[in-house]
Amino acid sequence: MPRIHGIPALFVLLFLARVLCAQSGENTPDQMETKASSVDEPPIKITINPEARVSVTLVRALPQPVPCGAVIDLPVKIVNQGFVTSRLEADFVGDVPEGVSLDFHAAPLKGVREEVRNLRITLTKPDPTDFTIAFKAHNGTSDLGGRDRIHLLMRCLQVH
Repeated sequence: MPRIHGIPALFVLLFLARVLCAQSGENTPDQMETKASSVDEPPIKITINPEARVSVTLVRALPQPVPCGAVIDLPVKIVNQGFVTSRLEADFVGDVPEGVSLDFHAAPLKGVREEVRNLRITLTKPDPTDFTIAFKAHNGTSDLGGRDRIHLLMRCLQVH
């Protein structure tokens, strides 16, 4: 019987594990995250890997629009795989959109596995506003693949 060595063996084992999970009805790791996100889960999830590289995803829908000029508090779940304790910063990518302000308290991270912060956005114009926000650890390296940013399209309600 031939023996499989090295990397091909690893791929065969991973494939077989996925097949067995699918047949038994168990969740694979990528299915678990989808099922785990609920209404109580923050809409934005930031993951900091052990190399302090930041990636961000939108895991559920944003809240309903609020009146123009009111602050939209978006909870952000931070999964800190590298136990980083530097500041986590957020800035607009490119030009600052007219009528939008951003506030993200850039206090040092606690170095714990998970924590929640608030991203505060204020819109002053009722038109749909398209913008991108990039996150990074202070003095950290930007992600080459653009995974450190999130693209949002938001609007506020004009009050008469």
